[in-house]
Amino acid sequence: MSKNNKNYYGSLSSLVYDISKPPGTSIDGDIEFYTQELIRRDGIVLEAGVGNGRMAIPLLRKGISIFALDNSSEMLEIYNKNLKKYNMQSDSVHADLKDFKVDIKFETIIMPNGSFCLIDRNHILDVLNNFKNHLADNGKVYIDLIFPTSFKPGNVHEFDFLIDNDDYIKIKNKSISMNWIEQKTYTELEYKRNSTTEIQHFSLWWYGVEEFKNILMNSGFKDIHIIENYNNVKNLNLKTLTFIFGK
Repeated sequence: MSKNNKNYYGSLSSLVYDISKPPGTSIDGDIEFYTQELIRRDGIVLEAGVGNGRMAIPLLRKGISIFALDNSSEMLEIYNKNLKKYNMQSDSVHADLKDFKVDIKFETIIMPNGSFCLIDRNHILDVLNNFKNHLADNGKVYIDLIFPTSFKPGNVHEFDFLIDNDDYIKIKNKSISMNWIEQKTYTELEYKRNSTTEIQHFSLWWYGVEEFKNILMNSGFKDIHIIENYNNVKNLNLKTLTFIFGK
């Protein structure tokens, strides 16, 4: 059986993500940063692209109310299992970012660790407008943008990912191309477990600082602030920019 998905986490890729990045796994200090930011804010936080709850569950344990959204039913299934495991509660919805609809105005919307860069460039205006429609008047949006600083076209990495005892997933990670004109990288990941093969077509878009500011302003957002590398001054190489803005 084979599944071919574009920027989608299916059953095998979701399982690998959950085992390699369980709830509480901080990436470059992002959980610490968001905990410090969100603990000062009131109301419900929408995490757009919640995944397995890597960030959401630590935030919930700090008393921060999280509403979870993801377009992967496989990831949401894992998220709900992790909620039970950690004795936490959170509402969630399986939907696409560009057209989800819920009867909630969120005080805060977050997309941590470059998830926004997985959205097709042709759809980002729809996503941003939908965020604005679901944002409270005094609300804030946090979006992390990442840059392909270590991407090398032609690299191929193959390894066996151990699940349990003799159970493993064979993974082949192929860095295919970097398109400087479209500002996009393309990676192909192949997961094999017994008779199941899952192929993940993975595109990542990046944006210049002024370019993204203009996109936000043209979408009606204002009060735009930028944080570099989650305020980690020890990290001298720019990898992550966090845009914070309101409407």
